[in-house]
Amino acid sequence: MARKANPTSRPAEDGIELGLFAPYNESCSLLGSWNDFKPIPLAKDKYGWWRHRIALEDGDYRYKFRVKSNSYFAVGQDLDVFDPYCISVTDDGQENSILHVKDGRRNEFEYVWQHDDVPLPPNDQLVIYEMHIGDFTRNLGKKVGDKWEKGKFLDAIEKLDHLVDLGINCVELMPVKEFPGKSWGYNLRSLFAIENTYGSAADFCKFIDECHARGMRVVMDGVYNHADADCPLAKIDYQYWFYHPNPDPPEMDWGPKYNYMHWDPHLELFPARKYALESIRRMVQWFHIDGIRFDATRAIAHFDVMRELAETGLKEVGGLKHFINICEHIAEDPAITGYPNGGPMHAAWHESLAKVLQANAAGIERDGAKPFDVEELARKIDPKTNGYGSGSRTVNYASSHDQVRLMRIIGEQGKIFDAAAFRRMKLAAGILLTIPGLPMLFMGQEFGQSNEKSLDPRPLDWTLLQNENNADLLRYTAGLVKLRRNHPGMMTDNMEVVLKDQERQLLAYKRWNEAGNVILVVINLRDTHAGEVVIGGCGLEDGDWHEHVHDFDVKVEGGVLKDTLAESEVKVYFKK
Repeated sequence: MARKANPTSRPAEDGIELGLFAPYNESCSLLGSWNDFKPIPLAKDKYGWWRHRIALEDGDYRYKFRVKSNSYFAVGQDLDVFDPYCISVTDDGQENSILHVKDGRRNEFEYVWQHDDVPLPPNDQLVIYEMHIGDFTRNLGKKVGDKWEKGKFLDAIEKLDHLVDLGINCVELMPVKEFPGKSWGYNLRSLFAIENTYGSAADFCKFIDECHARGMRVVMDGVYNHADADCPLAKIDYQYWFYHPNPDPPEMDWGPKYNYMHWDPHLELFPARKYALESIRRMVQWFHIDGIRFDATRAIAHFDVMRELAETGLKEVGGLKHFINICEHIAEDPAITGYPNGGPMHAAWHESLAKVLQANAAGIERDGAKPFDVEELARKIDPKTNGYGSGSRTVNYASSHDQVRLMRIIGEQGKIFDAAAFRRMKLAAGILLTIPGLPMLFMGQEFGQSNEKSLDPRPLDWTLLQNENNADLLRYTAGLVKLRRNHPGMMTDNMEVVLKDQERQLLAYKRWNEAGNVILVVINLRDTHAGEVVIGGCGLEDGDWHEHVHDFDVKVEGGVLKDTLAESEVKVYFKK
């Protein structure tokens, strides 16, 4: 059933209220385009809000606040800030808040939801695609001079069917909140405003709605540890919301760090928690997100704070739909996962596995992970031995925005090129998509995107799919994703390693469900032909089995399966 989103203020007869929460600042004024930005002095109420109510004709207006700063770097100075709670900020270098007035009311945006009734997959069946809106479809947009415009929400919709064909059922968006300049968005100036270069708030709703229409959930990257140095809260009263000085080591100092432990005894609230919690509620209520990926939770540190943040989204959906909280907690600590019977988060990024997969794909050591170590690979992929206890607690990946792209590691560091490089990409995908856990692909990984890691624009090159090797990698990846989603043997944590041959660098494991649906995965880590491989003594049922990758049948006799493995090959068998 279609449902209209139309966040508004009070009725017209009361006027439109604009306000700034700045409880300990000495003065505050409102500046707006309706009177050529002439300051209007404001009065502060007992709750710490500087408020003004004004009647305006229908239309669009710009406004900001001028506040006498309490921040250590600008004590007593009058600084201009946009509204930390507004949903839209101008993209003109002035950073004015945008006020839409319709029928005499504040009208943040209008959107009629069309696809709220489409069933969406549960948490333990997600196949995730990490997406940067600006680079996902940049070269589908318009050219400005000799440069492509940054991709937008509406541009990204044009490529959603590519994800459907790939078998993706969850999009994880890198930050889409207001951030300055060219960046990935991890230096937010607001936890409320939607990034203006990506489109409007209604455009964001449209993108999410179109994902839902295709059966895909949308997880939003949430940056709740730190903010940009020029964000409004830092200018208003730095020490009220942020630590000063930052208690983290220099390598973790990414900007003003929210102080979730600071308690205001006068107003009886935690200021930083108040801001973050209200932001999460709005993202769920107004934008219908299906989960949050919490950035840099090792820096947030306090499990009780993270549980409060994580539970806010769960409470908002109230069990009416699935919601997942994922954390990037590096260095890893499995104790943060397993909500509600464990830590505050459902699942965590499995960074140590990513290093192992990269090492094996490129044949080089990656941050201590050695290539072709069969024993270590077997330990990392099995929930019984990797410390997490359940695949549902890990988001597994071989590439992410934080990593150099896997194809580039293989070529630049591993010195592996052409057909051999694509074999190594298939090797990593074959492991990633057949082990317990929630698999995640970084955009473009499915067809071998290989650009360098950079904050500068690095759009996906969709023309690569005109090359047979790239198109073949896409077909291979999509086939494994669909097998994973459709075969019952992939739906549980049941896993047994049935072959570990370090000398030949062979690994095999069996997965199954209680109804007896069995998957057998056999892997050759070495980029030379392995010859015949024999798998037996692990309860394989006699009869006809089917090999998925090459689409042929093989006999199991006496509980033994025999086949050959080519260079860097992964084969996947299931009982017919």
